[in-house]
Amino acid sequence: MLTELLPFVVAGVATGAILGIAGTGLVLTYKTSGIFNIGHGAVAAAAAYVFYFLHVEQELPWIPAFLLAVVVLGPVFGLVMAAISRSLAEQRAAMKIVATIGLILIVQGLATVKYGYNGLQVPQYLPNGLQTFELGGVFVSYAQVTVIGISLVAVGALFVFFRTSRTGLAMRAVVNDPELVGLHGTSPQRVQRLAWVIGATFAALSGVLIAPVSGLESVALTFLVVQAFGAAAVGAFSSIPLTYVGALVIGVAASLTTKYALELPELAGLPASLPFVFLIVALLVLPKSRLVAPARNERAPNVPWHGPTSSRLVAGVVVVGALALVPTFAGAKLTYFTTGLTQAIMLLSLGLLIRTAGMVSLCHAAFAAIGAAAFAQFAGDAGMPWLVALMLGAFVVVPVAALLALPAIRLSGLFLALATLGFGLMVEQLLYFRDFFFTQTGIGREMPRPSGFKSDDRYYYVVLAFFVATGVAMMLIHRGRLGRVLQGLSESPQAVRTLGLNVNLTRLIVFCVSGFFAGVAGILYGASANYAALGDPQFMAYQSLVLVATLALMPFREPWYAVMGIAAAVIPAYIHGESTAAWMNVLFGFFAIVTATQGGTPAMPAPVRRAVDRVFRSRRPKPAPTRVATDGEGYRLRDGASGLEVRDLTIRYGGRTAVDAVSFTAPVGQITGLIGPNGAGKTTTFNAVSGLLSPSEGAVLLHGSEVTSLSPGARGRRGLGRTFQLMQLADSLTVAQNVELGVESGLAGSSVRGQLVASPAERRATVAAAERAMELCGITHLRDQHTGALSTGQRRLVELARCLAGPFDLLLLDEPSSGLDPVETEQFGSTLERVVAERGCGILLVEHDMALVLRICREIHVLDFGKLLFHGTPTEVRTSPVVQAAYLGSAEIIEEELDQSVQEGLVR
Repeated sequence: MLTELLPFVVAGVATGAILGIAGTGLVLTYKTSGIFNIGHGAVAAAAAYVFYFLHVEQELPWIPAFLLAVVVLGPVFGLVMAAISRSLAEQRAAMKIVATIGLILIVQGLATVKYGYNGLQVPQYLPNGLQTFELGGVFVSYAQVTVIGISLVAVGALFVFFRTSRTGLAMRAVVNDPELVGLHGTSPQRVQRLAWVIGATFAALSGVLIAPVSGLESVALTFLVVQAFGAAAVGAFSSIPLTYVGALVIGVAASLTTKYALELPELAGLPASLPFVFLIVALLVLPKSRLVAPARNERAPNVPWHGPTSSRLVAGVVVVGALALVPTFAGAKLTYFTTGLTQAIMLLSLGLLIRTAGMVSLCHAAFAAIGAAAFAQFAGDAGMPWLVALMLGAFVVVPVAALLALPAIRLSGLFLALATLGFGLMVEQLLYFRDFFFTQTGIGREMPRPSGFKSDDRYYYVVLAFFVATGVAMMLIHRGRLGRVLQGLSESPQAVRTLGLNVNLTRLIVFCVSGFFAGVAGILYGASANYAALGDPQFMAYQSLVLVATLALMPFREPWYAVMGIAAAVIPAYIHGESTAAWMNVLFGFFAIVTATQGGTPAMPAPVRRAVDRVFRSRRPKPAPTRVATDGEGYRLRDGASGLEVRDLTIRYGGRTAVDAVSFTAPVGQITGLIGPNGAGKTTTFNAVSGLLSPSEGAVLLHGSEVTSLSPGARGRRGLGRTFQLMQLADSLTVAQNVELGVESGLAGSSVRGQLVASPAERRATVAAAERAMELCGITHLRDQHTGALSTGQRRLVELARCLAGPFDLLLLDEPSSGLDPVETEQFGSTLERVVAERGCGILLVEHDMALVLRICREIHVLDFGKLLFHGTPTEVRTSPVVQAAYLGSAEIIEEELDQSVQEGLVR
């Protein structure tokens, strides 16, 4: 038995060694740049093609061809990626993913232009590569031994260099604090550039080594190296040795399952999908703290222009009218337009996730395939009416999307994208060829068209009707509560959590809605082609990447970016040539990179916006908002509301105690201060109180009830609101929309109905509460401005107004006056006092402006090194020798500052 398994083990070790090279290079670049290169496999494919061109076509000896492909091309790719990564450093996670996908499209497109769609065979070039020798009863090829030896030397050298050299130390530090590395005399740019050169060289090496084993086909080779993602996940995206070991384990496991798949047809497809199973499982079992991308300041997203309602209605009528005329002139090209409409529905489905919710999905082609396969069985095998079969087929995707979303909602950004990519590849490799799916026949499953609409012309109008219905549905979603909370979730996830929103339920809902429309698109496309078959490009994982890149390039907001997607699908009908689609992928890839580095598509030119506004926007002055009730009339403190109590709160990080047995109270009806030097543990305490951190010990009570085990949303719905030291605002929303989230997050809560629909009464109450909060903070005049265009001080007031808009009995304000000038700070303090007097709520204030703290707080708690140092009234705090020594400074300095404050009227 062991003798039968050993050949598969040896083959698996050889393959795993190559994946180990790729995986360690990938981890290196991620650790040093914070950018996970999904296009890592494209670098490997490019190097393999260059080697083929030099060695096979130009008959160059293998050594110089190998050196040119690996030692020259690899570093060139690394330098290019280093330049791109610098531009991506402050972009959102979605833009980083789009840029690396663009690299895949460029390489695949150029390879197809040069060599077509058929695979190429690369002869074994390593010395005596085809010769074997016997080892323990197993015949091992010299090529396998050489590959394993190269990988051990390369990965071992990288590990030693990374752990022992000064540059290696700088590489480990640069991703978290590049400025600190620069202060020590080392250029962080040079360090990151070197890491990219090494990582790309390792990718090129893996591609050239695996080419004789796998052959050359651009997409297949790219996704073969993507199997290294599973190894990187085993190494927790940080450990080079564990990544290499993980690659060996994956290689051996996949090779062994190949033996059993030959004996058990039920296991067919498992060997190819096994690495993606490892990827998904690793993402689900790794601690969430290990699945957080390195912290970077992110630029505000480009805000797509949203013209006046009347202009959008006119544009909609014109677009639909033009599309309705297509069958009159398209002729034989009509099928391109039909496919374009199905792709537009896919873009609307995907845009709801990526553009609105900020969740990147790389498995939408799989959702479309599942919908098509289900529809084929409902309409064909079961003989159901066409529309019923379509709806049921699309609904089949919903539980699949939910099953993917339930474990994946703990992930975000890059790691969610990797999980969905792994899912899409796993479904493709494991299920597509099954009899219950597309079957193994070349024809696949028949996809009927509705009775009476069999012709291409009539079926086109069926697809157009679904496109219009999908566009209307998307506009209604975006104008409704779900759209508003999704935009808040995308750009200020921590805020909406603490304001009462059940973000896990929100993510589950949007995944299901998006999956449903992806299923509809897949069904309509399959019916347009009459069959849904194994190998159809529209259902392959690569198409998911194309869709994401296409979406990134489309300007405007929903549903207009989908209309532009129709145009992209129709281009090949009018530009003839075998390589048209390939060149389009090259262009899409290039512009995807450019768009990602710029943070999105350019804004609509100001002259165009002004021209449209002049034509469509009424010249009548905008009516003033209805005067709303005062806080005392519109807001009532909860029955039994007593405030916050913290008992023996202790928080530890990796053996270090950040907060040590801290106890204090913050009752309603007053402002309570929490002060201390930087690093004292104030924000950490706030995070534990609001549920963003789980304490090691102690308890948090709100209004006498323990909430220690409750989620941030549940605490928010019980009356606990907060602001953040690092502001959490949705920059693409207006000031009014941001403030309204303070109410709507809690109203949406954990209710499916609440998240989907806002009743008219709830909407009126939301608008009224937001208006009153903006009036309190003096920002009513900023109501219609986008938050990203405001000053720091104005943004602070917006965040405070959002907190004041909600029905919160206790407010946690984390350095809310930061960015305000002295006059604004004095007004701000008066606003807080007014809020407490009118509402009766409580405020727990973390603030470094001591004049403000001493003026408005009734009680003050002082933290130092995570411990409660002192508690008392402002007078007692001001005169305490302990506080002076630890925080305020010498008594002489304090008296001078306080005398000046008294003269300015800032301190009682």
